[in-house]
Amino acid sequence: MATAKVHQIQVSDMMCNGCEDTIQHELRHANGVTRVSANHIEGTVEIEGDDTLDLPKLTDTINDLGFTAT
Repeated sequence: MATAKVHQIQVSDMMCNGCEDTIQHELRHANGVTRVSANHIEGTVEIEGDDTLDLPKLTDTINDLGFTAT
């Protein structure tokens, strides 16, 4: 049985709830993701997922949306 792990990605340019919604919508159905929570005030995206989660790919997805994720 896979163990859920929580990862945090820093996103420096989320400005509003709409930014949060955009990121959450795109990552929600990615392979291995069980939960996504973006917070524009803290500049973070918290992702919970199993062992199949590809964190670099998720970071690239956020960057492809026009944000700066590290």
